[in-house]
Amino acid sequence: MIVSPKKISLDIVFPTLSFDRVVAPNMSISGGFFEDDPDHEDLEKASKRLELFQKENHGALLANGYLEQRAFYNTPAFERTVNGTTEYRNIHLGTDFWIPAGTPVHAPFDGKVVISHNNDIHKDYGPTLVLKHELDLGAFYTLYGHLSGSSLSLSPANSEVKKGEQIGFIGDENENGHWVPHLHFQLITDLLGNTENFNGVAFPSELDRWTKLCPNPDLIFEEYLPSAKEL
Repeated sequence: MIVSPKKISLDIVFPTLSFDRVVAPNMSISGGFFEDDPDHEDLEKASKRLELFQKENHGALLANGYLEQRAFYNTPAFERTVNGTTEYRNIHLGTDFWIPAGTPVHAPFDGKVVISHNNDIHKDYGPTLVLKHELDLGAFYTLYGHLSGSSLSLSPANSEVKKGEQIGFIGDENENGHWVPHLHFQLITDLLGNTENFNGVAFPSELDRWTKLCPNPDLIFEEYLPSAKEL
């Protein structure tokens, strides 16, 4: 269980952004947010849909996704069949912040970079950072996916970072795993020995295990981040 001695503001992670509230677009399988492109492959269309939603929610920070079941991942890369039953690894384990490419990202707490790696596979994280934080109440990790390539140079493995220090930038679709620009932010209690990557989505049949490993990021932020079950 991750327990922060004091919740922090999202202003620490995104000091260059100005927002007055957090709004969660519903991107679940049943939500139909991306209309006739549920696989999120037509990025021009997806960008326009997000821009429209942002205009409808002027002044808001768009953040969503914890435990949301998404059609994005209903592809062979996230599929398995066991004993004749097919399922997809499509339950989202982090919170996505839909913000522009180039936006600086800063560390929420003091920490050490334990993963700095480009997961350069279609619909993966692209450039990825994981920080280890050791607070009085125990150690945990924060993951940052879909960054720019320059973020890996800015925050190489084994480097120490301070709370509020810049660690990277949001990447564009040419380097972030082929997504509309956003940050995938995830809390992790145990890296399970991973040194380059970590699951950002879970199979429905394994959800109990993965929610223990990846609790709701809302635990550490002052601003309320709605989860999928509340949309």
